[in-house]
Amino acid sequence: MRGDLMFGKWFTGTISKPNNDLVKLWTTTEENQLKKEWTNSPFNHSPSLKEKDMLVKIRTKTASLNRNNVTRTQAYLDFYLKHPEVHWSFLAHMVSRNGGWNMTDLKASHISTLLSYEKASILFRFLEKANHLIFQDAYPQLLLYEESKKAGRPLFYLLSEFHVSPFMIPIWTLFLNDNSKKELLTVSLIINEQNFIESNLLQNAYFQQKVLSSLTYQLQEKLGFTLVLFPYRKASKTLLTGLGVQQFSNLSNRIEIGKKLYVLLFKNADVLQGALGFSKEKSHTGSREDYLPAVFSSKSDSSKIYSPTIDAAWADFDHPSIVPVAWFHNIEEVLPFFHLPSTQEPADMEKTHLYNLMKLTGISELHGVFFDK
Repeated sequence: MRGDLMFGKWFTGTISKPNNDLVKLWTTTEENQLKKEWTNSPFNHSPSLKEKDMLVKIRTKTASLNRNNVTRTQAYLDFYLKHPEVHWSFLAHMVSRNGGWNMTDLKASHISTLLSYEKASILFRFLEKANHLIFQDAYPQLLLYEESKKAGRPLFYLLSEFHVSPFMIPIWTLFLNDNSKKELLTVSLIINEQNFIESNLLQNAYFQQKVLSSLTYQLQEKLGFTLVLFPYRKASKTLLTGLGVQQFSNLSNRIEIGKKLYVLLFKNADVLQGALGFSKEKSHTGSREDYLPAVFSSKSDSSKIYSPTIDAAWADFDHPSIVPVAWFHNIEEVLPFFHLPSTQEPADMEKTHLYNLMKLTGISELHGVFFDK
């Protein structure tokens, strides 16, 4: 039997658990003010010489830290430690760790047999491009917020110099004036970054065909192998929580997953403090050995599952520069996302993770039977 027929029955349907207990992120006054500012035409501003110098420094720093997944992931953590009111930066750090693990999985012993070198390279380019694009868009925003704090006034009219969506300008201005709006800023950045990669990556016909429509990708997603894991320290142990990710190609679904991950990370004190402790203690390498050394090893001659570091698995990728596609055209399309689930219980994901490994090992062994006909 052909693999696409055998497994096709798993590739239909959706899984959703509606949460009707939602928390609003703004007052009516704030909502109306943001709507008004979003409706106004963008403010045209010619940067002063001092501002031009600052813009060059931000571009230079962003380009330097956008070298690979390891440098980006560390940059997010470093920024959060300096500005802990910007919750999104630590959420981005934890999610970017997962991006790195997914990249090195492509060369890991439990997955590499599923993929030809060509397929692995295409998937790496997809994951790396997403990681790169989000950093390219988000990190200048973080640095401009830092500069605005120093200046004691909003400088967000300069975001257009980095091709950042006008959607973010009034959000950052509101947050600078009232940093109790941490949840509003975080959700806005989730909305912005997911729309950004939707317009600039996921709608790309090449990746649509080679990645999102491929049987290998769908198989991994539908069998529940796509997990976002948050390792966190508790007492002397490293525990795992997180969420399963399905329908990655669906924009609304990615935004909702991002919001759930935020609540999971920041609304559970044990998880937040433990994840922060883990992140400070374990520098990100891209190897799953970072959080589960009993199972994974970054040494290829180990009896454990080989999970290489980013540096060992992939050379730095030189991304061609692009002028991003603007995504924000309709206010009504973003309004339904401005709420959060009130809770997200931290499920123990270690058994799920290990079970998925066992399933993947079995699929690796069967791959030649079903997929190479």
